[in-house]
Amino acid sequence: MMLSPLALRAATLLAEQNLPAALLAAQDCLQAEPDNAPMWNLLGVCAARLGQGELARQCWQQALQLDAAVADAHYNLGCLNEDGGDTAQAVLHYQAELARNPRHQDSLYRLARRYQQDGRTQQEEACWRRLLRLRPDHVVALHDLLLLYQRQRRWLAAAELLQRALHLPLLTRAEAVALAAACLQQGMAREAMRLLQQYVPLAQADAYQASIWGLACSELRQAERAEAAWQQAVALQPQQPRYMQNLGYLLLAQGRWHEGWQAQEARLLRPPVELGVPCLASPRWQGESLAGRHLLVWLEQGLGDALQFCRYLPLLQAARLTVVCRPELMRLLHSMALSCPVQFLPLTSLDMALPAHDCHVFSMSLPLLLQPDPARTPPARFVLPPPPRLPAPQRKLRLGLVWRGHARHPFDHLRSLPDVRLLDALLQLPHIEWLSLQLPVQAGEQTWLGQWPQWRAGEDGLADLADTAGLLAQLDGLVTVDTALAHLAGCLGLPCWLLLSASHTDWRWGWEGEHTSWYPALRLYRQQQAGDWPGLLARLAADLAALD
Repeated sequence: MMLSPLALRAATLLAEQNLPAALLAAQDCLQAEPDNAPMWNLLGVCAARLGQGELARQCWQQALQLDAAVADAHYNLGCLNEDGGDTAQAVLHYQAELARNPRHQDSLYRLARRYQQDGRTQQEEACWRRLLRLRPDHVVALHDLLLLYQRQRRWLAAAELLQRALHLPLLTRAEAVALAAACLQQGMAREAMRLLQQYVPLAQADAYQASIWGLACSELRQAERAEAAWQQAVALQPQQPRYMQNLGYLLLAQGRWHEGWQAQEARLLRPPVELGVPCLASPRWQGESLAGRHLLVWLEQGLGDALQFCRYLPLLQAARLTVVCRPELMRLLHSMALSCPVQFLPLTSLDMALPAHDCHVFSMSLPLLLQPDPARTPPARFVLPPPPRLPAPQRKLRLGLVWRGHARHPFDHLRSLPDVRLLDALLQLPHIEWLSLQLPVQAGEQTWLGQWPQWRAGEDGLADLADTAGLLAQLDGLVTVDTALAHLAGCLGLPCWLLLSASHTDWRWGWEGEHTSWYPALRLYRQQQAGDWPGLLARLAADLAALD
């Protein structure tokens, strides 16, 4: 379409960002060409950029009245409505623009982001995929779609997109940091480090970027660089307690107990609901005498954490204790021998009714207040009634087996075995009878396991951890990935072979060695390369074969 001199002048001025002059030129053009729909659209753009939203709306509506297929008018109205808070109307305009031109990339981008904020994941995915078909190197589309896949635990699909993004030639600093964080979530620390080194030198990093450096260095076992990065993040943004908390995890992983526990206290500066703890009116216990006082203990985080830190309960010399714990722990903790009267309460909600008390403490603060070095505080001991007896074993050894952790754990895809068939190296051992303690066992896993005469289900009827402890007490040992059952076996003194991923190894197991200060009964089997479960299981199978 040939532009008139007046229209060409208005378009040129707009391209040069001379908005007042472009607006006047567009008005001059429309006096001569009142039916020029694209010029009405251009006038709306000028008005919008000059902050005249209502005029812009009228111009775009006029453009559509003159020509329902005029380019960009629906898109512009969508942006105006979205910026004004009318998101439903904005979506309709983006959809109308795409009906006119299915290849309109900006509408696809805006629509994908809108669906993202509204939690409409199927529609979001469809928009990102359409956008990537039109523009395969769209960094934001690649990044946000792979994050969607990660949230949905579609790890293979996320890895494919991440590889595509890593091959893009030029990235902005923000794009590189976002992709580095996605790499770390995927267990790709080396790729994350390459991005950081190329685009985000640590000396120039802001607090968040330094925190990504800290994570990458920790994953690559570069302790000094990780500590420097976390210290930098803390110094740049001291009001963000998560950075100090992560520094604490690093120090604890190195066995620097007192420094680590001190840094961990920063977690209590985070919003309580974010931590999964209540906001209590009583004062926090700071280690002063508990003589004549009623102390409330809140066992934080998951079942494994509660089992790990309940070892400190016998050290509390209070007149009375109230302990809030997950319901699955109630019967088990009741069997502990404590030095003062105690009431155990099942955790029902963060705002549950609590008895009157003098002060409170959250369980991860107990080591700092009582004994920082776990080697000097033995694991909790439980005294349970005799459980129902298992049938006599058919083989020399009877071992429990757990191959998957909690599906909602952010790194479960790295900590759990990706395929039950990897267990064949263990199930082939002729002298071992395997008792599954996996909850739940998936249908496909059940079918495959059922062909092994050495395997039998043991998870039925386990109502809580007291039942599980009773069953474990009748075994010769346990093989498990990083789950609460490893902590329970450690408390029971049961030999336990703990299978650890090389990616995102939990702080409590440290970075090296076969033993842990937390549980003398545990032997740690570590991946020598990230993702190498076959190699790890082959080493364990060889060691278990030697027990025949």
